[in-house]
Amino acid sequence: MKKRKISTYFSVYINEKEVVIHYANTKELAQEFLFKLEEDAERFYQSCLDIEKSIESLSASKQEVTHNQWVKQTLKDVDYEYVEY
Repeated sequence: MKKRKISTYFSVYINEKEVVIHYANTKELAQEFLFKLEEDAERFYQSCLDIEKSIESLSASKQEVTHNQWVKQTLKDVDYEYVEY
């Protein structure tokens, strides 16, 4: 399963147990999350889309920062590997 969502401040891609996020205005090329379970990846992907709706009224720079902070908080108790490139 491959999905991709693109918004004004980020794009997110899912393929099985892997979720990759690209933010529009950050120095990192991508943030890759490798989950142990496909269900965790799907849940995380959907959560990334859901939070976008709740912060769309913020400025673009605040959207990225808020989304990134939210991602870290959401994954606090989830088993995954993280790669930034």
